[in-house]
Amino acid sequence: MAIRPLLDHSLALSLMKTYNSWLAKTRKRANASGVLSQWAEQLSRKQGGDARKWREHLREILEEEERASLDLILDLDLITAPARKENEENKQTPLW
Repeated sequence: MAIRPLLDHSLALSLMKTYNSWLAKTRKRANASGVLSQWAEQLSRKQGGDARKWREHLREILEEEERASLDLILDLDLITAPARKENEENKQTPLW
């Protein structure tokens, strides 16, 4: 039995699970009224194109008619990330 096909299948399943988790999280964030339009406006400024077409593309992704590219996933994660409070302390432990 070849190990490579099993590893490839396992990796594909892991990537699908990760994508599906990202999609579920993004859907929750998109539920609020007007959010999709805001994201579309930000994407049109960042990547170019018409906000109306971005809104349509985002809907297709959220409805699983299309798959998001890695670039779009990264941009959406930056756009949709919860804002940090200015007075929030840096909780990262210093390396030295």
